[in-house]
Amino acid sequence: MNKNKMPLIIHDFQDSQMFALAQAAGRAGMPLSGSCWPMEPWAKSSVYIDKCVEMRCLSEVIAGTYAREWKLSGLQGVWLPCVDDMAQFTAKYKDFLESIGMCFLVPSFESMEKALDVEQLSDIGSLKIAPMHTLFARDLLKNIDNERFPLIIKSTRNAFRKFESAEGLREFVLQSDEDAVYRIQDYIDGPVTSMASAIVLFDAESRPVRGFTGRRLRVADTKFGPFGETLAAKAEWIPELYEGACELLTGLQWRGFAEVECKQAANGDWYVMEVNPRVSGWTCLAEADGAGLLSAYYQLCAHDVQLEEACLQHSKADYVRMIATCYHDPEWDASEYSSIWKKCKRLLVLFFEYRNRRPWRLLGAWDSRDLKASLSIAWQTLYIVYKVSKTIRKTDV
Repeated sequence: MNKNKMPLIIHDFQDSQMFALAQAAGRAGMPLSGSCWPMEPWAKSSVYIDKCVEMRCLSEVIAGTYAREWKLSGLQGVWLPCVDDMAQFTAKYKDFLESIGMCFLVPSFESMEKALDVEQLSDIGSLKIAPMHTLFARDLLKNIDNERFPLIIKSTRNAFRKFESAEGLREFVLQSDEDAVYRIQDYIDGPVTSMASAIVLFDAESRPVRGFTGRRLRVADTKFGPFGETLAAKAEWIPELYEGACELLTGLQWRGFAEVECKQAANGDWYVMEVNPRVSGWTCLAEADGAGLLSAYYQLCAHDVQLEEACLQHSKADYVRMIATCYHDPEWDASEYSSIWKKCKRLLVLFFEYRNRRPWRLLGAWDSRDLKASLSIAWQTLYIVYKVSKTIRKTDV
C-alpha cells in the first residue's frame, strides 16, 4: 500500500463521539475508513469517509471473530483504538493486526494493567492518587462500616456512583451478585470545574510528543453521579497537569494515546481518578484548539517519523456536545417534559451561533462542511428526544 494514501481507520462510526473524531481527522486532511454497525446514513454520506464496512462491535462478538472480520474487510491503514476494550484488543492481537496491514501505537498489556490499579502509581510523578481498593461484594458487605465516606464505586464502564453513607452503599451492594467486583475510590470534593484531563501521545520509544489539557464545565446529570458524560468543556493549558501526566505515563513505559483524568482538591493538589489507554471522547476539542494530536499519530504510524515534544494548543476553544447518539444519549437528563424543549431551544441558539462562525466553538458531531451527515445525526437525536418526551407524557397520564 502507498503509505502517502494510507487511511486512518476508526471503528464504530455509529457512535457520535467516534464520528466527531472522524470529522476532526477529515478536517485535518487525513483519508478515512472504518466500520459501523448498523450502517448509519451519516457514515455513508460523510464527505470525509472514503470507505465504511458494516461490522459488528467488539462487545457483540468474541475477540477472535472480530479480528477475522477486520481481515475480511480488506481495510489497511493507521488503526486508531478509541475505547478501552479496543486498546486491550489491539494489544492482544498486535501481531495479527500488523500482519493484515494495520499500523498503530498502543500501550502494552503490562502498562494498561498497572494503569488500572492506580494504587501502584502513588510513587510515580508529582500527581497524587485518589486512594482506591478493590473488593468482592461479599467482602465489601462485611467491611462496609470501615469505609471512608463519601466514596465513589466503580463497577462497569461509566457506572460510577457516589455514596454518602454506609446505609446507602449497603442497600446498593445487597442488590448485586456476591461475586461482583467493585473498585472503591475516595471522593475528592469540589465542583465539576475542578475536573480536568490531560491527553498525551507517546511514540514507540515512550517519549511524549504531543499533549493537551482541558477543563470540564458541565457533565450529564445521570444516575452515575459526578462522572457523567462531558457535555461542555474548554481548552485550558494546565502545565502541572500535563507534566504530572507525562511523568506518570513515562514511568509506565507508555506508547500511543492516554487520557489522564484528574480532579483538583481545595488545596490545589491534582488527584488522578483514571488513566484511560486511548484518545479521549473529546479529543475533537483538542483538535479544534490546534493540538494536532491526530496528525502527529498519523505521522508516527504511517511514516515512522521522529517528532519532538510540542504542545500546540491555543487554549481558546470551547466544546458543547450538541448531538449524541448510540451509546451516548442526548445531553440532558430527560426528567421533565418541559425541560426537553427548553434544552432543544438552547441547542438551536448554539447552532445559529455556530452558523454565524463564532470563533473557537465546537459542537461535537456537527460540521457544516459535512452537512448531510450532520443533519442525519441531528435527526436521530431529535427522534430520541421525541421518544423520551412521549414516554414521559404517558407516565404523567
